[in-house]
Amino acid sequence: MDNKQTPPTQHPHYYGTLVRKQLFFAAFVILLAALIDSELRNFYLVVGLFGVVGLTILAGLTSPQKRGVMFTDMFVSAIMFLIFEYFAINSFVQTENFSNPVFFFRQLIAVIYLIVLYYSTKTLRYYEDAEKIKK
Repeated sequence: MDNKQTPPTQHPHYYGTLVRKQLFFAAFVILLAALIDSELRNFYLVVGLFGVVGLTILAGLTSPQKRGVMFTDMFVSAIMFLIFEYFAINSFVQTENFSNPVFFFRQLIAVIYLIVLYYSTKTLRYYEDAEKIKK
C-alpha cells in the first residue's frame, strides 16, 4: 500500500475551479458568437477551431499544483480581454446600440476574460505569499 499523500488541493485563495469554469464558458460563448457575428466570422473560425480547443485544454490543466498553468491562464485572459473589448467597443461605435447581439456577445466574452484575469492574478498572488511564508 502506498502511503504517499498528494499535496493539499484546498488553498484559501485558490480560484482555479472558478477560472476553469469561466474558461470553458468563454469557449462555449465564442462558439455561439461565431454563428451570429458575420463581421468577425473568419476570426472566430481561427479562434473557434484552435482557441476553443486550447482554452478547453488550458481549463483542464488548471490545478493548485501547477502555478505555471495559472500564469498562462492570466496571460491568455489578459490578451483575450483586450481583443474582445476592442471588438465590443468597435461594434458599439458602429451601431450605437447596446442591445445589438454582436455587441452583446463581444462584450460578454470580454467580461468573462476580465473575471478570469482577476481570479488568476489573485491565485498567483497567493502562490507568492505562500513562498514568502516558507522562507
